[in-house]
Amino acid sequence: MTDLATIGAALTSLKTATDIVKFLRESDLSLERAELKLKLADLLCSLADAKVELVEVQETLVEKDKRIAELEEAFQSKDSLVRRYDAYYTANEIGEPTGVPYCLRCWENEHKKRQLVHESKNYRIRVCTSCGHQYEGRLAGEIQPSTGGQPTQET
Repeated sequence: MTDLATIGAALTSLKTATDIVKFLRESDLSLERAELKLKLADLLCSLADAKVELVEVQETLVEKDKRIAELEEAFQSKDSLVRRYDAYYTANEIGEPTGVPYCLRCWENEHKKRQLVHESKNYRIRVCTSCGHQYEGRLAGEIQPSTGGQPTQET
């Protein structure tokens, strides 16, 4: 895993920096100036490497937190969507599909709710703005809430 390797590299850099600091602290005053400069340059290099590695770890953790939030949102809305023909819709209080259509492909593959919009050249076609998948408008139209009977579908 890249994450473990990145953390290992950061820890190695910090250990090297700590060893250099210990060496400098324990050395006597007879240490030559050039050797001191070399050790300080090594220290700076090790600290810079550790900083870069820890920034990468932080970015990875942020990405994972974002993905966890997306999956939690998908899990929460899993039961609130119902499939009708070529699209998913929000379920009303009695479980019927209603409202705007969501992309079948995006929901089933990525668990992301992406609304379908009318294609600019052909108003009878609905298209996903994310994946570009096209749907026949009559099979993925907007569904108005029912007024007692069957829900009415618009294309």
